[in-house]
Formats: sequence, structure tokens, C-alpha cells
Amino acid sequence: MLFLAVFCGFLAEYGLEHKIETDREKQYVRTMIEDLKLDTSVLNGVIQARTRRIEMLDSLSLLLYEAGDKDHLSNLYFFSRHISRVSPITFTYNDRTIQQMKNSGGLRLIRNRVVSDSIILYDSGVRYIESAQERETDYVGDCLPHCYKIFDGRVYDKMLGNDNILHRPSGNPSLLQSTTENINAFNGSLHLVKSINRSNRVFSIQLYNKAVNLLNTIKTEYHLD
Repeated sequence: MLFLAVFCGFLAEYGLEHKIETDREKQYVRTMIEDLKLDTSVLNGVIQARTRRIEMLDSLSLLLYEAGDKDHLSNLYFFSRHISRVSPITFTYNDRTIQQMKNSGGLRLIRNRVVSDSIILYDSGVRYIESAQERETDYVGDCLPHCYKIFDGRVYDKMLGNDNILHRPSGNPSLLQSTTENINAFNGSLHLVKSINRSNRVFSIQLYNKAVNLLNTIKTEYHLD
């Protein structure tokens, strides 16, 4: 009888622990769905911003060699000032759930192998794009000293409104210097900024697709709306 009582107690404890873990698993997947919705929204904005950035930087490269045409100077200032504006094109990971699972060992609670594999794949994609964004920051930093040899910082200062939005300068303000040497040096460093922006746009699209796939996989595997 004593053995039976102990065994029944063990079964009851095991059943309670199993229920707790099942409830935690469901809670994790629900909060992950919310995180993924935020991620897809951010990535969609990043992709659009990077598309606009491609157009701006390409136009900047072309107009630089027409710096003698004063009709283009306002656009040159406007496009060049956007080189350092990286916040609209930077993806910030909503990792609330994945960090909780990592810190508490909760990833083991995701017993559905398809879902757990998709989570790992998505998290890996995020780490890759974060690394690429760090390289982009370095390229922008290398480009700016060349930029400051050509464009007047006083004009840049007037372009920034109190709302932190950049506005085209009025008229066509003069450049500091527009020698071929300065322009070539600037365009060389600008090429790297343009190149990694295009690459990161591709990575952002790929990550967006992974996020959508993970979101749909979770909903399908756990029968959630």
C-alpha cells in the first residue's frame, strides 16, 4: 500500500509538472507570435527604406560628377546627408521570447521539432544580419571624412528640423571643394556603402521570409489562429 501511495504521488507530481511545461510551451509560442509580428512589420519598413536609399545613393554618385551644374547642389546636399541616417534601415530584433527561452532553458520545452528547427534557423538569420549591419556602420564611418571635405557642415545643420527630419536646403548652396581627387575618393568609399546597402536589403528580404515562414509554422503546428 505504501508503495502504491508513493507511486500514485509520483504520477500526480509528474502529471502536474507536465501540465506546467505544456502551459509554458503554449505561452512561449504565443509571445513568439507577437514578436514575429513586430519583426515582420519592422523588416517591411527596413526593406522599403533600403529601396529608397538605393535610389538616393545612386543619384548622389551620378550628380557628383555634375557638381559644376548649380541646379543639382540642393539634391547633392540632401542625398549626401542621408549617408549617416542609418536608423530607418536598421533592423532591431524583438527577441523578448527567444532570450527568455535561452536564459531559462525554455527552448527544450518546444517539443515540436519542426517549430524548434525553424526558431533556430530564424535566430541564426537575425545574427547574420546584425553582423552585416555592423559592417555597414563601419563603411559609413569610413565614408564620412571624405564627405566632409566636399559638403559644408553649416548647410547640413540648417537642413535638420526640430522634428529630426531632414529637409532639402533652400536654393543651391555651394560645395566646399569639388576637385576630381576629392570626388573620386568620396565616390570610392560611397561605393562600399551602396554595395552593403544592397546586400542588406537582400538579407532583410530573406529574413522577412523566414519570419513569415516561422509565424505560419507555429500557427499550423499548434493550431493557432
